[in-house]
Amino acid sequence: MPGATRLIGPVDAAPAGRLAVFADPTGAVFCVWEPGERDGAQLVNEPNTWLMSSLHTLDPVAASAFYGAAFGWQAESMGPVTLFHLPGYVGGLPDEKKAAQWQGMPRDIVAVMAPPDPQVPPHWNVNFRVDDADAIAARATQLGGGIMMAPSDGGGLRSAVLRDPQGAVFSISQPLGSS
Repeated sequence: MPGATRLIGPVDAAPAGRLAVFADPTGAVFCVWEPGERDGAQLVNEPNTWLMSSLHTLDPVAASAFYGAAFGWQAESMGPVTLFHLPGYVGGLPDEKKAAQWQGMPRDIVAVMAPPDPQVPPHWNVNFRVDDADAIAARATQLGGGIMMAPSDGGGLRSAVLRDPQGAVFSISQPLGSS
């Protein structure tokens, strides 16, 4: 993968597939998956499943060029964030009225890039959709994890940043109006 640094792999995870771990030119680490018997995420945008991944980098221009060349993603500024479109991809929810309640993005969006912040190192953040951000945050602490950012409202979502017991950080988002 031109411009990336291979960190691990490719590694067989037979019979499910193969994976490799790379760092992009800005230092953000990501994994690629080649399916065998398992395609990858089978359920998304439902409670307690993957919702979106966000890239945090200090060099959005280099990141946009890399992901465009590597995966065909097209970058589009939308206010303070950059959306990555994948032409021909149809994700999200088919019911546009339902989707507008919480998704609010075109269905060809595969990721979002956060505004550069010199206090945040380059990384990819995984975000899970939940029905009750406060309950999930409380449960995370009961299970030995931690709360990096308490649940708060913004952008039509109630979101929090959590840490699992091994230190991995991830986000959760509850569409406002759901419980």
